[in-house]
Amino acid sequence: MQAPIISFKDFSFQYRAQKQPTLRHINLDIYPGERVLIAGPSGSGKSTLGSCLNGLIPSSYPGTVTGSLTVDGVDAPKAGVFALSHHVGTVLQDPDGQFIGLTVGEDIAFALENDCMPQAPMREAVDRVAALVGVEHHLGHAPHELSGGQKQRVSLAGVMVDEVKVLLFDEPLANLDPATGKQAIELIDDIQHRTGATVVIIEHRLEDVLWRSVDRIVLMNEGEILADMRPDELLSTSLLADNGIREPLYLTALRYAGVAITPEKKPAHVDSLSLDEADTARLRAWFEARAPEPPPPEKSVLLEARGLGFGYTRERRVLTDVSFTIRRGEMLAIVGRNGAGKSTLS
Repeated sequence: MQAPIISFKDFSFQYRAQKQPTLRHINLDIYPGERVLIAGPSGSGKSTLGSCLNGLIPSSYPGTVTGSLTVDGVDAPKAGVFALSHHVGTVLQDPDGQFIGLTVGEDIAFALENDCMPQAPMREAVDRVAALVGVEHHLGHAPHELSGGQKQRVSLAGVMVDEVKVLLFDEPLANLDPATGKQAIELIDDIQHRTGATVVIIEHRLEDVLWRSVDRIVLMNEGEILADMRPDELLSTSLLADNGIREPLYLTALRYAGVAITPEKKPAHVDSLSLDEADTARLRAWFEARAPEPPPPEKSVLLEARGLGFGYTRERRVLTDVSFTIRRGEMLAIVGRNGAGKSTLS
């Protein structure tokens, strides 16, 4: 049997400034080539677990460690950040905080420069990983000029250039709209298929991560592992909702309609969902039985815009011909993809 590339054995961690452990008796094995999602509500300990994997704990965040953690055969708590960086590449939720170089090319090359690699093979390595993540035409650009999705690609290239065996993504969808989030998950899926790396994703936007398959979902809360299951198995239970994680909306609709969700129905993705005629009939009856909402009472106008336009420069228009009305007492949501102009409008 293949040995795990990541192995927690009765592992606990307590930050120096806290009275109670943040991680409690973690037992978890992750095998080479697996893609594992670590999910849990805020404060569940999932990001702390990630910081143990890449060596930030205890090197940068000191505390008390008990039990053992090995990563690619290395004793992680004793190895330190530099040693573990050759085994684990981390992509943070805020790529801007991860950039080092003035250009994309310099940023990708940073790890190799620290390894004192000669320039010729360094350029070859940078060109190779840049092409792998699709930023080969941006090597001369400043990282901060790129879109959110492109920034993530640069961050990913910067950790892949060391040919690490484990890729750790700490809430990679936090700053991305749904469309760009799907592209990020597709990129992770593509990179794993090309490299065979082990992928660990820490995220609570479950439906977006499941846009592409994962092998297992590890559910955490209050520093403990509550479940370690295949997606179809976990989504057939109430564990996600019970622990503050929003399940995919199509599953919520099925539950409202009285449809029993089982692993055999393959609920991990809406495209793989298998419903029989009775299930479909229940869903249709629930949908058609919903009472229509009465029209809202007319309220006085509080704010009105007609043909509004704005640009930070003459050449760059952010808002063009925007018209809307806000009435007193309304609750309004402004939605749109990254860069659509939401923040400028507000």
